[in-house]
Amino acid sequence: MSYNNLDTLLAFLREDLEPGQDRIYYAKNISNRTDIDGKEVGYWFSRAVGLYPQWDSVEFDGLEVERYRPETKATRWRVTRLEEDVRLVADGGVRWLDLTGFQQQLVKAVIEFENEQGESPYGVQMKRALSERYGHEVTNAQVYPNIDDLVEMNVFEREPLDRRTNAVQSTPLARQMLAGEAEHMAHVAGLDLTEAVADGGEER
Repeated sequence: MSYNNLDTLLAFLREDLEPGQDRIYYAKNISNRTDIDGKEVGYWFSRAVGLYPQWDSVEFDGLEVERYRPETKATRWRVTRLEEDVRLVADGGVRWLDLTGFQQQLVKAVIEFENEQGESPYGVQMKRALSERYGHEVTNAQVYPNIDDLVEMNVFEREPLDRRTNAVQSTPLARQMLAGEAEHMAHVAGLDLTEAVADGGEER
């Protein structure tokens, strides 16, 4: 089970629901629309409602989750997006959890490229990097609309290279969110960030 998949699940639910709206979900249906296994979807929902005492509960920030008709054999979940959970974009208030799983990978890939190459990548380079990361061909229809969304959210900026090509540059907001995610994952693993270094690598 991965907290990255929990982030993906929460982003999917927020994208699928309008504020104040509720919907009934089967784990399998969510699995068909994301890259999360159905059993893991059920696992996170179960933890959200405290179904098993041996697991600590998890917060579905901005969402209310309950087991729908638990007396029946079918396991379904009612999810309500709370009215006050409004996505902030213009003032830079977007959070890591507001991004889809693909957008999170896109942010990581851009920052990784900038750190390693000392320059900002352009779309084709990001398409190639994400295809290698996912192990299958990522399409233009996945990459460029998500870049547009991240620019609108002030997570990315465009930097013209020529008349036809724009580089993608991370903003301070993008790096701040990624640093916060790194701290969270280190905390989950029981590590200090200075300990979370690959097998004897130098601390950075």
